[in-house]
Amino acid sequence: MAGMRITVCLPAQAADRLEAAVAEAMAPFEIDYTRGDELDIWDSWYITGGQVNGGGFNVVPGHEQDPRLLHEYVPPQWNATYEPVPNDFGWCAGGPRELLDFSASREEARELAEAAWQRWQELAAELPPAEPWRVYYDRQVAHFRTYSIDQASADYRAQPLVQAFDSYLATLPTERYSYWFLGFTDPVVDVGCAAREEFVEQRTFAALPEHNVLTLDGWWYEDGGPGIHGACNSPAVCPHEPELPADQERIDGYLADLPGDTLLIHVRCHV
Repeated sequence: MAGMRITVCLPAQAADRLEAAVAEAMAPFEIDYTRGDELDIWDSWYITGGQVNGGGFNVVPGHEQDPRLLHEYVPPQWNATYEPVPNDFGWCAGGPRELLDFSASREEARELAEAAWQRWQELAAELPPAEPWRVYYDRQVAHFRTYSIDQASADYRAQPLVQAFDSYLATLPTERYSYWFLGFTDPVVDVGCAAREEFVEQRTFAALPEHNVLTLDGWWYEDGGPGIHGACNSPAVCPHEPELPADQERIDGYLADLPGDTLLIHVRCHV
């Protein structure tokens, strides 16, 4: 068993009974061995997200304090108080579609990745060469009693080339993208040793979260694959036309085009 995340779409009127409405939407896909194997997907779930490194949604600027935004709720088996986890500024676990920022695009991500790669080349031509992180890590291991991992990291980042590149990255508008989009543990290797096109393709792929979706009409779309209709016993006997093609860009577009009051909830499942 493993974990997966899915965006559950609900009509606006579900706001007053959110968890019950999510439970009803998710119910056809619970593992109970009564229908086709394709519908036996999860055995537990909870609302999650709202942290920069934990998924969820970006909030439209200016609406970060809107009370309609959702917070993560830690399941009671891990937190007896069942208190909501505070959202990071600009992030949330869900809410009305009109409050969620879907303006980030793969086209912009590609432009930003290309600019980052090019800027490294320019800085590398102007500044002294930098040593890769491995040099500092090995030094710390060899002298662990007197040279801490924090000091090794600080010394690595203090190299003029790495420092200048970090400063450049801080100027880029990447807050709407995945936190790992242009975040580098070792830019000397991750950027300096990467071919331009390979670097751009890899970073663009990582820029936007891949959305699994449970649509308003009860279709479950996972990993950009074909939909599974919760109203039918199995795909083999389902007479309905899929709500969306099996294509990640169409799925992302579906979310972006929903009416503004549609509720989007970021849910983590144990599958």
